[in-house]
Amino acid sequence: MNRRILEALFLILSCTLFLGASFLITDKFIASSSPLGMNGERFVAMNSQSAKGKITRPEKNASLYYRFTNNQKVHLRREIKSNGGISLVAVIKTIDGTYDKDAKTLPFQFGFLYDKSSSSGDSVAPGNNFVSGDYLMFDSNGISSFRISVSVGKDGVVPAGFFLHSSHPCKIESVSFSKVMVGWDFSSSVPLYAFSDRGGVVEILDSVSCDFTESERLFNQTLLPKITVKLAPTDDIGTWQKQKKILARYGGEEITIRRNKKNNSMSLQLSAFEKPFGKLDFGSSDQVQAILLEANAPRLDERTQGGALYPLVTDLGMIIGWPRDNWRGPDYELFEWEEVPHVLLFDFADYKTQADFLTRLAYFAEKTGYRGTLVSDNFVRTHHGYNAHDYKAKDLAAFFTAASLQGVSLSEREYVLRDILLANGIIEDAGNGTYTPGVGAVVSISKESPEYLRWQFIAHECWHGIYFTSPDFRAEVDTVYDGFDKKSLEFIQVFWETQPGLNYDRTDDYLMRNELMAYIMQQSLPNVASYFVELAKRSSVNQIEGPLAAYIRENGAAAFTDAGETLNQWAFENYGFAAGRVNLIYRE
Repeated sequence: MNRRILEALFLILSCTLFLGASFLITDKFIASSSPLGMNGERFVAMNSQSAKGKITRPEKNASLYYRFTNNQKVHLRREIKSNGGISLVAVIKTIDGTYDKDAKTLPFQFGFLYDKSSSSGDSVAPGNNFVSGDYLMFDSNGISSFRISVSVGKDGVVPAGFFLHSSHPCKIESVSFSKVMVGWDFSSSVPLYAFSDRGGVVEILDSVSCDFTESERLFNQTLLPKITVKLAPTDDIGTWQKQKKILARYGGEEITIRRNKKNNSMSLQLSAFEKPFGKLDFGSSDQVQAILLEANAPRLDERTQGGALYPLVTDLGMIIGWPRDNWRGPDYELFEWEEVPHVLLFDFADYKTQADFLTRLAYFAEKTGYRGTLVSDNFVRTHHGYNAHDYKAKDLAAFFTAASLQGVSLSEREYVLRDILLANGIIEDAGNGTYTPGVGAVVSISKESPEYLRWQFIAHECWHGIYFTSPDFRAEVDTVYDGFDKKSLEFIQVFWETQPGLNYDRTDDYLMRNELMAYIMQQSLPNVASYFVELAKRSSVNQIEGPLAAYIRENGAAAFTDAGETLNQWAFENYGFAAGRVNLIYRE
């Protein structure tokens, strides 16, 4: 049905069926307990229908009115202040499936009531904006229950209650309060339609899209919200060479989402975009089940020196083009890998900042001749760590324990790192100056690296992140490593041990297995052989291990390619990733 016609019918219905009055005088209605409530208190039912929680004869009385108690309004004010807004979510269910066959529309309206004052006394009245819908639309799609959400933004007026007008028998099954959200979610049998306090119309979508260009006023401006996209589950994701994908547009950018078997929900952080509030459009795709703009958790607004304390959850494909102006601090932005939880990624402003955070740790955890040693501040200033980093929880806990027990004073930025690790459960304070491993790992890159290297570093370091956190992946790597050609393994281990800037400790079996996997998986599978052959051509390598380098050139790095094929298949089946590719989202 044409939207303007539908809105006109709602207006007529409001005037003829729903009480006609422009406001509701409280003392003309009953004030009794309702079957609905929150925080241990029932809402105030304002008519007999509301006391029952349902509309049984809409031709006689088609309205439910509920007022919040004073305590509930105090709670709402507190939640709006602390969370930047709040939404009311009502589950509405039809209680009679028999419709008038001649009916062309069976409209309903849902929205907030607001306090009013008049010469007749205190009153409440529906706002000018509300949500409208048509039961016939739900019936034609076999839906008997649905959810309506209406949000109050950070600067919005605190509502006095809420109402439902209905031309068909129905009841409100439940009412709850949630974070601010706008959009829709059809992923369950009870679909959700979420609106701002300006209301809107529940309607069949012409395209799979949602327009958020006017949603900015609902959210805390220092903490931009995120869009949650849910896709229909599927086992058919294609092959790693030709992976199934869907396309979208947002704010002038093209977005490609590759399918995977295990994760059907993803976050698009609005701070990743130059123009955060826009329209997300998937065209006519039948794979999208939800597009929902939601407030991020308030704690993500907490800061520590130089940046954020808690990470923004995102796919790694969004990080490379993330505007630095949208970072939550000058030194770094902090992310959590959505597909591999508990892996934190630092994107540092430059190499110096990264070194201040991680160089001493690099020597303590990995460098030959320095492992377990806390080098001096002057050493940190004059020696290079890495251009990108990765560390497991065990090494992080050992580092801060050693510094504490040995009385070594760390830098301010290293203490910031410790605070971030503690806040996110990657290490835990065991008391007496000691720390124990928690869950997760840390990886890092820098804005100073050119873009092609940032992609390669993300791949290399984040394969380490999976290795640190996935026992199944470690088991797969162990199988590959234990069956690896011995001369090829000797070649790469001598390379790691002797090349300037690497100096890996060959006696660390865990490190050797981890690095073999990451060096193979940091580039696409077709490039694996050429990468290792090129290493074997370097003059510095041939001076140290000439016969081993010749062996790699002669067999075309076959062992590395064979291992890559095995690991590549595991990664695709379990994450939808592939060698050289640890992201599911691309944007142009």
